[in-house]
Amino acid sequence: MRPRYPVGGHLCSTSGRVAPGSIHQGMPDGPSPRPTWAQVRAEFPIACRKVPLIDGSEATLLYLDHAASTHAPRCVLDRYTRFMAGEYANIHRGTHLLSRAATAAFDDCYGVVTRFLGGDLDRGSIVFLGNTTQAIDLVAHVVDCLPGKVITTELEHHSNDLPYRKRGPLLRARVRADGSLDLDHLHGLLGANRVKLVALTGASNVTGWMPQVHTVARMAHEHGALIALDCAQLLAHQAIDVRPPDDPEHLDFVAAAGHKAYAPFGSSFLYGPRWLMDEAPPYLPGGGTASRVSAHGVEFVASPDRHQGGTPNIGGVIALAEALRYLEQIGMDRIREHERELVHAAMKGLREIEGVTVYGPENPDERLAVLTFNVAGVSDLLAAAVLSEERGIACRNGRFCAHVYVDRLLANQGGYTAEPDATPGAVRASFGLYNTLADVERLIEGVAMLRAQSWKGRYRVLGPGSAGVVKAEFAGRCNESLDGPGGGWVSARWAIVATVILARRLPGRARGAGVLARLAGVRW
Repeated sequence: MRPRYPVGGHLCSTSGRVAPGSIHQGMPDGPSPRPTWAQVRAEFPIACRKVPLIDGSEATLLYLDHAASTHAPRCVLDRYTRFMAGEYANIHRGTHLLSRAATAAFDDCYGVVTRFLGGDLDRGSIVFLGNTTQAIDLVAHVVDCLPGKVITTELEHHSNDLPYRKRGPLLRARVRADGSLDLDHLHGLLGANRVKLVALTGASNVTGWMPQVHTVARMAHEHGALIALDCAQLLAHQAIDVRPPDDPEHLDFVAAAGHKAYAPFGSSFLYGPRWLMDEAPPYLPGGGTASRVSAHGVEFVASPDRHQGGTPNIGGVIALAEALRYLEQIGMDRIREHERELVHAAMKGLREIEGVTVYGPENPDERLAVLTFNVAGVSDLLAAAVLSEERGIACRNGRFCAHVYVDRLLANQGGYTAEPDATPGAVRASFGLYNTLADVERLIEGVAMLRAQSWKGRYRVLGPGSAGVVKAEFAGRCNESLDGPGGGWVSARWAIVATVILARRLPGRARGAGVLARLAGVRW
């Protein structure tokens, strides 16, 4: 079995080369100058992306969908590209230079993630997977053999609900009218039942509200239960401290993914107690999970390899570790303060617009920079389409894979307008570390335009009550196509027809989202 890896330090650094001419591992782990916010913004190519508007002009994209996925900074893109272009090899399977270097780079990531969480690889284990859903499903798998019930809450993303639900009935702690967790109800469930696990979000992907996770951890441990934290939303925005296992407020499991923390898609991790991770049956038996296989038996290794069947997303994990190093370089305390300033300004500005409902608890200090809202007289479907087509603002709309929570918010706080025969939803604007107060102001101006219904295009829902397709039309003078320079208009005056296909929310149906722009008279 391979040895456990130390927290911090590069196994491929110049002080411990795997071979002459070792491969650079990205950002150093040691202290380095903290970048200014202008320097941070300059690290993100997406921050200067131009997008076409419905009138033929263009605007700088304002990406406010960080709660869904975050874009990678250049340092992460560079590290990923270096691996894919010049270091690409499988791990734990070869003695040649590239295999040894890839193995060292990958194994170093265990320490990077553990340090970021304040954990300990002697008593905890990191398992790398493909997404947070898989990581949480591994939690459900690991605790399946333990006696007792699982408690989840009405706050949760479906990924922190359905993996447990498929293994048996759940207890569900309620939320209060303002969208915060009802701790009294949770405490009552713990006292009235034999509970093995409390599954809780670290921050809501709908409202950004952050429960008191260490308080809940203490409650769970006092009743003999473990706690598993879904940190998909929290990881990139707030420091996480799992604390030592002898601390009554420690976190037993932490799950999160790279694509919400400025890394590419396809990498995630689960941090869990080594004693349990080593004893649980292998999650995905296969290559790399066994030390000896015969025709009549198998000897499985300890975690993390015990649960990492097959070849992992090596480049994705290396990029995830690089993203965490970058966040450490900026400073999680600075990131939290910066985003707190953004959410204060955004909540104040939106709530000053008559007819706008902002969902969730009132105190912005209890929230990440995630704002979900509705505009009176404008459906969430139409609002998101208009913000995109006319202002270049990318927001999410719908129910955010958290139907139970959205149902509670809309029922308790109202403020929504639904398309005929459609399930009501809301609009979500979520900020990242490179966003600015100018971005907040631009969002507020866009929402004010929605409230005044002063958009330029003509919008209508297509289909028999589908609430899934919005058609926008605008007649004006344009000099080039929406495809960008070189598309070629055959006349100076054309009607631009943009068909925006958004996620349908018909009962019992879920569809993908996309945009299809058709340009009249233009070859495409």
